[in-house]
Amino acid sequence: MIRRPPRSTLFPYTTLFRSRRYADAIRTFSNILLYIQRTEQMFQYRTFQCDQINKQTDQMYTLLAICLLLHPQRIDESVYSKLSEKHNNKIMRLQRLEEAEFQNSFCYACPKFLSPVPPDYDAPALDYHMDPLTLQLQVFMDEVRQQIILPTIRSYLKLYTTMPITKLAAFLDMKEDAFRTCLLCFKHKMKNIVWTKGTSGLEGEFQSGSEVDFYINKDMIHIADTKVARRYGDYFIRQIHKFEELNASLKALPV
Repeated sequence: MIRRPPRSTLFPYTTLFRSRRYADAIRTFSNILLYIQRTEQMFQYRTFQCDQINKQTDQMYTLLAICLLLHPQRIDESVYSKLSEKHNNKIMRLQRLEEAEFQNSFCYACPKFLSPVPPDYDAPALDYHMDPLTLQLQVFMDEVRQQIILPTIRSYLKLYTTMPITKLAAFLDMKEDAFRTCLLCFKHKMKNIVWTKGTSGLEGEFQSGSEVDFYINKDMIHIADTKVARRYGDYFIRQIHKFEELNASLKALPV
């Protein structure tokens, strides 16, 4: 019997994304997309399932691209390669912080929203069906605008170990007080609730997801690199398996 992720289990995980639990959202999307990659051959002759899975897979790749921009971290290499292959242009526009691309990607990938409040049936007939989406889009874009300067700050922090606040603020053409606020925003946004153990997906602990950490002593920023060294073992194991499969296929060919 062919098993696949049920439809009802795919998009409820977007609540993690909308709750700013980006680490959990990235982990969940990556696991589902990796499962689909490994089982996609099972559905190539099932048209109705293939169309549905392809659409939802594309939507999850879009949400994953947004999550990785707002909360950068390492993911499975095969998932990242597929993401770069299918959505390279979209990723480049998101990296350029184009608000129109954020809006289009969110509207395409998000599920259908329903209003918890019934309409006023005594009022004149108006089109209210887009109000829930408009509200959710406004909340999402407010979050994006709060983080729009953070990738630039992150790129500068990676280059130094110590740096005066006034100097970095001058690089960004910002006033010192405004830049201090941005640094506090960076600390706040990079600290999310992350699931660690337990049966409830709502449980978790506050963890920092940034690969750079810093503290301020008087007017000096002290930066520490918390990035974990890349592991190459999984990559070589996958390549060995691919080579063995290719070798077995070549031996099976008639000479």
